[in-house]
Parts: sequence; structure tokens; C-alpha cells
Amino acid sequence: MLEAQLEGIATAAQGAVSVTILNLRTGERASLHGQTPRPMMSVVKLPIAVAALVDVDQGVLRLDQAVPITASELRRGGPIAEAWKRGETAPSVESMLTHMLQESDNTAGDKLVTLLGGGASITARLRKLGLDGITIRGPEIARDAALECVGAPPPDGGWTMDELAACTRPDAAALAAAVRSEVEAPPDSATTDAIVELLGRLDQATILNGDSRTWLLSKLASTRTGPARLRGGLPPDARVAHKTGTGQIALGVTIAMGDVGIVTLPNGAPFAIAVLMAGSRASVETQEAVIARMARASWDAFVGK
Repeated sequence: MLEAQLEGIATAAQGAVSVTILNLRTGERASLHGQTPRPMMSVVKLPIAVAALVDVDQGVLRLDQAVPITASELRRGGPIAEAWKRGETAPSVESMLTHMLQESDNTAGDKLVTLLGGGASITARLRKLGLDGITIRGPEIARDAALECVGAPPPDGGWTMDELAACTRPDAAALAAAVRSEVEAPPDSATTDAIVELLGRLDQATILNGDSRTWLLSKLASTRTGPARLRGGLPPDARVAHKTGTGQIALGVTIAMGDVGIVTLPNGAPFAIAVLMAGSRASVETQEAVIARMARASWDAFVGK
């Protein structure tokens, strides 16, 4: 019944939609294209945070550890870049994680990818944790370069904002091909089944120790992005710990949009939900409404039990 509702809701997205729902107490599940990899965009910051906190648990990193950031590592906007301009050039690991999760700060996200040894290293760590279906190739600035600098090889030392600004912008045909590639063969990808597995493991405390797990869930509960997505379909007082992702819009196509998280029902039981969309031609408002309606349908299905 719930899967049929989700399928009906998905049609409004005018693109590819994957969604997985799992009641973390009863095991009731619904999935639509849950095993198809979709681009994560900033949803990638959730598994990055998990990998970083595993290092904290193992004593490799400390939350209070200062991490120097150079000018070339700054990204567009965000609190870490703004603080850097005020002379705060070595934020703590905790500060970077907090801004990465709550405001989707790209300077923090890309610096943490570097600190953790790169995308392939993070992917390998996730595999060791038993988390398959999530693949991270590199920093998010590479996603910008894929559309702004179509076909250009990464410069020595990696992409920077100056390098992006110096690119020759692609013609319409080249841009259209790049958009198709990002939608159909995303470098950073996840299945919604895999994301829900990660969320379930967090809920069950089978990854991260008590302090790190509590810290991460509290930060996700204070996410400031995407209020019209999962939260938008739920009662105002519903407890939602979530992470959003939003891709670029090119030639009328949104590369990706998503929201993933853990929602607590009135009886205290949690359910995990992951919605990842790709290649939508609908408006941003319509895409967000699709996510909100899926969250509401899931809420109603479980509350009605």
C-alpha cells in the first residue's frame, strides 16, 4: 500500500526518484528503486561525518583538533569561509563537522574529505563498516567543475574557485552531455537502501560509540537546510534528524535533490527515510513537495498501525 502511494507521488518529480522507508522497530519496509544509485550531492556529508567520527572514536582525530585551511581550499559562501576571512583560518574538527551537517558548508566538507585521505579512502572505510552501496569519488568542487569546466582535466593540486572561474564555459551540447553524465553515472552516488542501512545502524548503535553517535544525531536534528522537504510534510513538533542534498540546475534540469533522515513517531518509534531524485524537470518547489508528501505518507502509514 505504501509503495503504491510513493510511486504515485513520485510522478510529480518529472525525473528519476528512489525512496526507501524502514520502520526501525517493526522492520516494516517500502522501497521504490531503492537499489539504483543516485547522485548524493550534499547528502554525501552524512557518510563523511560517519567516517570522521569513526576516526574520533579510534583516537585518530580529536573534535577539538585545529585544522589549518588555505585560501585555495575555500569554497563558495558558508560560515567556515566567512570566518576564514575574519582571520579564523584553523577551525576545529567539531566546528567543521557542525557547519558541514547543519548548513551544508562546502569548505568544511571538502577539507574533511582531504583530511580523511580522499573519497576512495572514505568509501573503503564505509565498506569495512559493512556499508555497501555508497561511493565517494572526491570533493564536491569536482561536481561544480564537471558542469562549469566540461571535459577539462583536474589541475595539479585539484580544483579551486580560481580555477573554476578561469574555465571556458561549455556550449549547450557539451553541457547537456555533462548533465546526462552527472544524472545517469554520478561519481558520488548512493542507493536509498544503503542510506537507510546507515541510518538504521546509527539508530541501533552498531556504528560509532555512545558519545559520537549522540553528537551526530543531535547535529542532524538541528539541520537548517531543506525545511520544506522531510520536515515540510510532518507535524511541526515531529523529531527529525536529517541531511539534505541539492544539485545544480542546468538547462532546466536539477541534477539531484534529496533528503534523508530518522523521524520519530508519536509513540517514540523511529523510522528511517531516504529520498534521492535525479534529472528532475519540475520546479524546486515541486521537488521539495514530493519529498514532503513521501514523508507524510510514511508517517501516516506507521501512525495508523
